[in-house]
Amino acid sequence: MAPVEESPETFFARFQAYAVQAYLFPEPWGSPLLEALVEGTIVYAFDRGAPPAPAGPARILLHGVVAEAKPLEGAPFLERRKDRYRLGGEAVPLGEGFYLLKAPLPVVVYAEVPLPARAEVLLHPPLMLFRE
Repeated sequence: MAPVEESPETFFARFQAYAVQAYLFPEPWGSPLLEALVEGTIVYAFDRGAPPAPAGPARILLHGVVAEAKPLEGAPFLERRKDRYRLGGEAVPLGEGFYLLKAPLPVVVYAEVPLPARAEVLLHPPLMLFRE
């Protein structure tokens, strides 16, 4: 698989229109995972920003790489299964294999194959968090 980003800063700049407001909880000492409250949902994501992560309000972008995809047969959803996320929603093409997946939270995903207009995906771990 080809790299999907040049740097965290350029990735955030490219997709910043899809960033959302979140509340970042204090970073656990020595952990690269952040706990974030985003639109009423808690997510755990790999921090792609420069350390240390700020605690409190922040503008963030969630990103994942699609491992499996199929047409969505129900309402949009987001669920965590151990170290992976499964989510479903409207898939808006952004070009070059990227989509905005409008699940309960907006997530920019990369897929090596085209996604259906309404997609359910399983992401490779980890979910990544880019911050301004």
